[in-house]
Amino acid sequence: MEIDESNDPFIDKVPRPCHIMEETFEANTQDDYVKEWMVEFIAMVNGDKHHHLSVLYGTDQQDVQRAMLNELRRIYTDTERIDVTIIRCEEILTEDEDTFFEGIFIP
Repeated sequence: MEIDESNDPFIDKVPRPCHIMEETFEANTQDDYVKEWMVEFIAMVNGDKHHHLSVLYGTDQQDVQRAMLNELRRIYTDTERIDVTIIRCEEILTEDEDTFFEGIFIP
């Protein structure tokens, strides 16, 4: 029987440098979850100008752009061409303050 690395009983006893790398990617980073975006845009449909302000959901601006195009296709179903000018596209940052309405609301 010929001895090679796969069946050599002493191969595990040879000291080898072993380096364990820590993962640098965290699963719960701020970039991997769906966020709310406020998108203001103007749609030119059949010569008419329509001003829109929408809250869309996506992980990044490309995802939000896809959501905006889906919304436009849903709203303007019977037109072939829609020219869009995006005025503003901002992530909605909320600061939750539980005591904001504390004491104001009386049933």
